[in-house]
Amino acid sequence: MLKIMRVFFGGYMPDHVKLSAMGYWVLKIPKPIISVLSEDQGFGVIKGTTKKTGNIFSPVPVCCFKRSNRQLLWETTSKPDGSYSFRNIAKGLECFIVAFDPNEEYNAVISDKVVSE
Repeated sequence: MLKIMRVFFGGYMPDHVKLSAMGYWVLKIPKPIISVLSEDQGFGVIKGTTKKTGNIFSPVPVCCFKRSNRQLLWETTSKPDGSYSFRNIAKGLECFIVAFDPNEEYNAVISDKVVSE
């Protein structure tokens, strides 16, 4: 008997009971899978916190650029606690991070020569 395998993933909350009733298996993967597609990608991480006048500030758009050629690598928005992280970056890659004030009261803030760990 031939079985067709379907894989669903993405930003939605599945109804596990309904999927099981339809004959689907639900696999829970403890860590995200990272695939390396270029020399700029890998198992490195850059983490930080967005603050405004010394206090936690969120949500803030944050961008990560490769320093050597100023190429945009990733974009994210800080979490409610002000934290942000960029994953899937080559370890040891030198970057600069730019955070933008969504209220446009302050200029963008840049952290230069940030190295992924």
